[in-house]
Amino acid sequence: MERRLKGSYGERRLFHDQVKAQTKLSGAMAQCCFDTAAWMWRSYREAHKAWRREATIARREGDKFWLAKLLRREPQKPFSNGINCKIPIWFDGRIGSIERSAHLKLCPYVARVSTLRRGVKLTIPLNPAKHHLDMLEKGTLKSFQLIKRDGKYYVHVKVEFHVPGQPVYAVRGVDLGVKRSIASVMLRPHQPLRSSDFAIQRDGLKRDRLNRLEKRIAKLQQARKWEPLKRIRHKRLHLSEYYDRLAAKQVATSSQNSLVVVGYPKGIKYHNARGNEKPRQRKHIARWTYGHMVQYIQQECAKQGIPSEGSDELWSSRTCHRCGSRHTERLTQSLFRCWNCELVYNADYNAAINIGSRFLASPLIRQATDDLTYARNEQAREIVACEPRSPHPFMGGS
Repeated sequence: MERRLKGSYGERRLFHDQVKAQTKLSGAMAQCCFDTAAWMWRSYREAHKAWRREATIARREGDKFWLAKLLRREPQKPFSNGINCKIPIWFDGRIGSIERSAHLKLCPYVARVSTLRRGVKLTIPLNPAKHHLDMLEKGTLKSFQLIKRDGKYYVHVKVEFHVPGQPVYAVRGVDLGVKRSIASVMLRPHQPLRSSDFAIQRDGLKRDRLNRLEKRIAKLQQARKWEPLKRIRHKRLHLSEYYDRLAAKQVATSSQNSLVVVGYPKGIKYHNARGNEKPRQRKHIARWTYGHMVQYIQQECAKQGIPSEGSDELWSSRTCHRCGSRHTERLTQSLFRCWNCELVYNADYNAAINIGSRFLASPLIRQATDDLTYARNEQAREIVACEPRSPHPFMGGS
């Protein structure tokens, strides 16, 4: 099947006609099924390529522990275990539509899906939330799909809307940390840093709720109460996603007229597979989804027309933002010291400055003092920084 999906146009056309004749589906339905299968194989090839890259690194470094884990996580081909459940497809305008109902008092919207009988459509009443109603009225419906889960049917809708872009006058560097969820610094050309340019978002409430949920799950497992466990099996994922969305919205709201640069700690779980003799840090890293956080920040920025970029944060926490030296030391998890220029600084802010500085028009010379370092949780009085080496215009404009 993979060969037919990757073949020439004539081979794919012949395969499409064969599927259409065997299943007696309409041309539009067969095309949607064809596109879904092609997407599944394309996703598999991308996931397998990334898996091979990580396995090659593990073999080259001789890390048998991580290599054994990767071998158990090899991506499987679509339908390799058979078809255990139906695969939903995306419906376009030829197959179905989402329509506003003027006569039904029970629900404001209905989904109308074509059937195998010509001219007969299936009408499905919908119960959308206020957020979904706003998205439907705000944008243009592109496609939707029907999902059956736990005996209930859900409609996933894909909506497209355009947001006017904002002019860019500054850069906000965002560092995703271990102790602190998000540390960000606003960098403006020709202006020194002020205390209001530094921001930290903590995840204490999220961590507390996750810990309580894990204790509850452990008690239910010990008592062998499988029905309550089945009802809350997705609660941890939803809880983590909820707080990550709130943090991403806060970053986007405070980043008007700026370019948001998020440092992605890619490979942090690989380099901390054994915890580096720090079991508490290993447990914390394993629980946090940094990839999802980067994705949520970029999505929330796109909703408000704020440009965003993902950047590799390699060496950002160990490079001095004032002199560029890597002859540094982490005195604590939060405190950073450069032995070249004797700079003592907060490690998260140092990383955020390095991440944001990569997207400035020219490099910066930092001027920081030891007594003004933001090294604790309390708000700093004032932090001095950032004079450009040579004058340069703003990064962008309207």
